[in-house]
Amino acid sequence: MGILLPNIITFAWPMGAMTDYTVMGDTCANALGHTIISTAFLGKFMFLFALLFGSGVIMYARKFDSADHEGNYHTKLSTGTGLWYMRCGLLLVFGTLHAYLLWFGDILSFYAVAGLTLLWWIRRLHPKLQFFGGLGLYALGSLLVFGFSALTYWALSAGHITAEELSSDPAYEIAAYTGTYFDAFRARFITTLFMEILFLPLMLPMLWGIMAMGMGLTRMGILTGERPLAFYVKAAIILLGIGIPLTGLAYVNIEHTFDLVPGFIWQSVAQPIGVPLGLGYAALVIALSKCASARLICIPLAAVGRMALTNYFLQTILCTTFFYGYGFGHYASIDFPRLWLVIAVVWSINILFSMLWLRFFTMGPFEWIWRVMTYRKLVAIRA
Repeated sequence: MGILLPNIITFAWPMGAMTDYTVMGDTCANALGHTIISTAFLGKFMFLFALLFGSGVIMYARKFDSADHEGNYHTKLSTGTGLWYMRCGLLLVFGTLHAYLLWFGDILSFYAVAGLTLLWWIRRLHPKLQFFGGLGLYALGSLLVFGFSALTYWALSAGHITAEELSSDPAYEIAAYTGTYFDAFRARFITTLFMEILFLPLMLPMLWGIMAMGMGLTRMGILTGERPLAFYVKAAIILLGIGIPLTGLAYVNIEHTFDLVPGFIWQSVAQPIGVPLGLGYAALVIALSKCASARLICIPLAAVGRMALTNYFLQTILCTTFFYGYGFGHYASIDFPRLWLVIAVVWSINILFSMLWLRFFTMGPFEWIWRVMTYRKLVAIRA
């Protein structure tokens, strides 16, 4: 649900609005909306999404890994490893279809590539090595991304490129995404291809690092809620106490320091700066899940989480249908504060659909398809 907020910008507006909201009008509401999303949400929920993907590696591997009394592992390679690569290969197919046929902002194909490369082979490292090694790898990847952004910004400052060349022409995007499906497909195809060629190699070390951190935190019993409630309350207070002012100060300083498209630089630092904030969110959610008085919040969130893949696709289907020309055609015509209403409606549909579906079924429809295709046999889905 949190990842929808950064994504709504690219669903509703031209790409240039990601770094410069004035593309859609320099209003107080747009400035406030862009600031809230850029500081509280941008990068933080993608971080949590990747953290949980790494956690999923451990959850999956536990079905196939077992240790004897001496701590030596025995793995059914013909099943566990083979099925893992089948699972990630299918995710790559789903993500690629999602990106080219529906929306260029897909992240699943990036996660699939991370899963097809390093992740399976580091699942048995010591949990602290996974966490701190992942943190180091993430820091290195972040430096690579920031270096690329800084180099691009230098080229912009030196006049080698213009601000308009940093993203697609808004007029072209508006014409494409308010036109027919094939108009949108042509524009999306080029954008998706460009993003995969340029950003996948840059982002892969960051993704490996976050996912390794998720493995370590899972095996240490932290992400799985095995520590006392007091642990998560203290962690949330400390991490949010560090993360909120750190993110705010960084955002203000970048806005004041980089006079040419400061949002472009912020895109590369929002997530690394926001790691304490993202982990603080995680600690807060786990703390709430351990409080009986928070059931009103946690039960709907749990339902959405059990159908994360389905809800991710559902958000794309709802938003592209609402904004694009082959649907209701509201692309580049709705700004803040009305965009908050769109977000609230999509969230409501995610929650209501998930809670209703799980009354009759044990998993979401796309989760079921993924599992059936992975195991190549029908899997029970009725509750």
